[in-house]
Amino acid sequence: MIFKRISNSIRRKYIIVDELIKYYLLYPLATHYRRRDIWIIAERGTDARDNGYHLFRYIRETDPSREVYYIISRKSADRKNVEPYGNVVDYRSLKHYLLFIAAKVKISTHIMGFSPHRGFYTRMINRLRLPGKTVFLQHGVTQSDIKQLYAKRAKADLFICGAKPEYDYIRANYGYRKDAVRYTGFARYDQLHDLHTKKQILIMPTWRKSLARMAYSGKSIADTEFIRRWNGLLNDKALLDAAAQAGVDILFYPHYEVQKYLGLFASDGENVTIADFAHYDVQQLLKESALLVTDYSSVHFDFAYMKKPCVYYQFDPDEFFMQQYKKGYFDHKTMGFGEVTASEEDLRGILIDYIKNGFAEKEEYKQRSAAFFPLHDKNNCRRIYEEILKLDP
Repeated sequence: MIFKRISNSIRRKYIIVDELIKYYLLYPLATHYRRRDIWIIAERGTDARDNGYHLFRYIRETDPSREVYYIISRKSADRKNVEPYGNVVDYRSLKHYLLFIAAKVKISTHIMGFSPHRGFYTRMINRLRLPGKTVFLQHGVTQSDIKQLYAKRAKADLFICGAKPEYDYIRANYGYRKDAVRYTGFARYDQLHDLHTKKQILIMPTWRKSLARMAYSGKSIADTEFIRRWNGLLNDKALLDAAAQAGVDILFYPHYEVQKYLGLFASDGENVTIADFAHYDVQQLLKESALLVTDYSSVHFDFAYMKKPCVYYQFDPDEFFMQQYKKGYFDHKTMGFGEVTASEEDLRGILIDYIKNGFAEKEEYKQRSAAFFPLHDKNNCRRIYEEILKLDP
């Protein structure tokens, strides 16, 4: 354990030195690029299936003269999504570094997602004076009090919001200039219309910082409540029998950070699929599913936007909001778009009732989603693009 800590400490110091050398050596070489009006877009440098991808596609289709580049790893399973639109740059390549330094507008779904090393540049955000403007597209509606997204830490020149209550909360509490926060809707929301749903339940728990800490310290996470609870649901005989009888499929697709532990989940149900990141697109799963089961994941907002029912399985709220995120404005019981339960027995009954009722959304939750998303159209990308164009050079 001691050797692992020493090794990680040495690695972190190497990254700091390596990135600083690259940045300052390449800064003068970026002069040629700085003369041009260049934009770069990314998600995390390894994916293209979220708001970054949808905005990039919109710009390339509607304003092809705009010099905008998408940053993504050559090995990414999502690279095929952006290659047809051209201007694709390899993540962490020499060109990526030069464009990162020189771009007048830097856009991503994660803080510093457009950078060659997100961890390093997030830590250095207050020390390095990066030229250009930064746009934070977000990858999910902010529902908690996340201090990493405060203005003094994130340094975004434009903060895009996907919902009206979220917009009000961030403007009032996150320390941004009022004109830096905009409610436009998310870029990917343009594609959440004209749906063709299947008889399919999508189960999407979010991640836990505690799992990462345990794995880092070398402890097994196989016997944690998180793993036990979700495996219990995936093997609930009454639920599996009801789903099979009704011809309903169940897909388990946990958060991106939980995907590395996917081998710890299994089910005996023939109609249950343990879905992995490389072979399944999260937006497609959301669009085609009739019901979502999650805990605290922000994906429930996408589901509510599509006017489909959600159910929240929250067996560890005290631990989650103590260790993960501080609770914000959103209360699942009074503002959520479906039932909230901590009991597997209650959850089973709720899901079986939805199966029997054809996954019909209840009136109470319809009204909540309508109030949460007053903007409900296919003009989200256009609004975002127009806001970026307003940024001072």
